[in-house]
Amino acid sequence: MILSPARLLPLAALLSLSVYAIPAQAYEECQPPKTNYEEVYCTADSQYYIGFNSDYSVQTLLDKQGKALVSSKGYDDINFYSINEDIFAVMKNGKVGYMNTQGKLVIPTVYDSMRDPNNKYDETWSEPVSNGRILVKKNGKLGIIDTSNKVIMPFNDKYAAIKSISEGMAPVMSKSYKWGFIDKNGKEVIAPKYDGTNGHFGGVYGFSQGLAGMKKGDKWGYITKSGKVAIPFVYDEIRPFSEGVAGVLKNGKWGFINGANKTMVPFKYSDDNVERYSVNYMGASYFIFEDNVAEVATINDKTVCINKSDKKVACR
Repeated sequence: MILSPARLLPLAALLSLSVYAIPAQAYEECQPPKTNYEEVYCTADSQYYIGFNSDYSVQTLLDKQGKALVSSKGYDDINFYSINEDIFAVMKNGKVGYMNTQGKLVIPTVYDSMRDPNNKYDETWSEPVSNGRILVKKNGKLGIIDTSNKVIMPFNDKYAAIKSISEGMAPVMSKSYKWGFIDKNGKEVIAPKYDGTNGHFGGVYGFSQGLAGMKKGDKWGYITKSGKVAIPFVYDEIRPFSEGVAGVLKNGKWGFINGANKTMVPFKYSDDNVERYSVNYMGASYFIFEDNVAEVATINDKTVCINKSDKKVACR
């Protein structure tokens, strides 16, 4: 059986996907091969697929011909979902390492799990490769290594948290709970001074299309990679930029703006129609364009979608 991974993956996998922000394009270009595995899912890389048993246990990494490349046997866990630059995370005896698509352990299993023990929703035990860098933890301290296991940023506890590297930058939170950014080599580029950074219950977004959503006081805006304010702090909630626009909330209504803060879709979509659960930010799928389609409401249990011309269209 071949299923859409975005539709029926287990919760842990969905959380993982939300953190790593796998592009929809990767799935659309992906046509899983026919195999004898009970289920086959796509990964972030359209060259590779995951073979599953009927109980959703991961069995192997597959190539486009359906050939098994890497077995999960002997490991506590294996994160094929986040495969990037032909490298993915593995866990053995509670320690994290990285393997390539030939089954070679290129980074030994010596690093700590990245999972936050104080966050019951956090299923992120590893970080993906990004721009040849990997964020890892050792002896409770965070550092950055390259894909040869060379330490790029020495392990330290300067920051209370360092999040996923995106577009060559990683959000950092100071011990006074302020947010800024370091580059992929660990150099602080934007000092932690913001009260929040845009994200959801599975993680934070970081930079998207050159802009990052940040909070100042109780309002949201966007900054550039040099730290310049690109869009003022006037919004009540925001989404990352996608396809040149971003969903933003003001006075109870959502609309879309471009990078110059020009309104591209009018503020007319009520926040009352965004499904949220408990106190968790689980409305994160709304107001993000993928292939010119964005969810803007759920009314009478039906999802409403529009295109960038603000015309109602079929949801993906």
